[in-house]
Amino acid sequence: MPTIDPINQFLAQSGSDASSMQLTMVDSLISLALATAFGVVVAILQLLAHRDKPTYRLWRTLVLIAPLIAMATMAVGTNLAAAFTLFGTLAIVRFRTAIKNPLDAAFVIFSVVIGLATGNQNYTVALIGTIVIATTVVILLAFNRIGPSEYRADLRVAFNSTDPPRAEWEAIFSRHKIGYKIESCTIDMDKQSQTMSFELSNVDEQKWPELLNEVVSLESVTRATGRANKI
Repeated sequence: MPTIDPINQFLAQSGSDASSMQLTMVDSLISLALATAFGVVVAILQLLAHRDKPTYRLWRTLVLIAPLIAMATMAVGTNLAAAFTLFGTLAIVRFRTAIKNPLDAAFVIFSVVIGLATGNQNYTVALIGTIVIATTVVILLAFNRIGPSEYRADLRVAFNSTDPPRAEWEAIFSRHKIGYKIESCTIDMDKQSQTMSFELSNVDEQKWPELLNEVVSLESVTRATGRANKI
């Protein structure tokens, strides 16, 4: 008695289901147009979230992710074999630019979900989800504007010794009530020097130049550079 491989049977069934659910050209155009429109909304929200320090590198990606995901969703449909093929293809793609801000990662996920919803023709989910998320982002931005501003800073200090007195710069940070974390430390034995990178928290933007002057005035310091950023 012949036996049928359950896996092959399932894959064949998924393929036949997908072929019976072919989208018309009009449906495809509507899905892609809506995905692009929602992607533009996501990009605008991302730009608004960074209005104090504009970053223009990600918004184009956010606009394109939604229709690309929608197109992939429509192409795969319920075909499990095609889904595995797509997954294997996308697995070789790597982000060359790391997403350092967690908020930007949320916007990327937002654009992906919009693409999935429009690709599956769940327009109600896409519309309501966009309205809810957009409202939430606006409320969070309003609270961030009303609340006290917090600044962080990156500080790079060059010392004229491989073992500079730690108490000197610690006293300055303590006097200004600044938290710090040593990000990196480089020692040059040929030049008998050391370079340290700090991440500072609770920095007063108005006193940032004064802080730099205090650090660079130390006898063991030859150069100090840095930048304060609002978060």
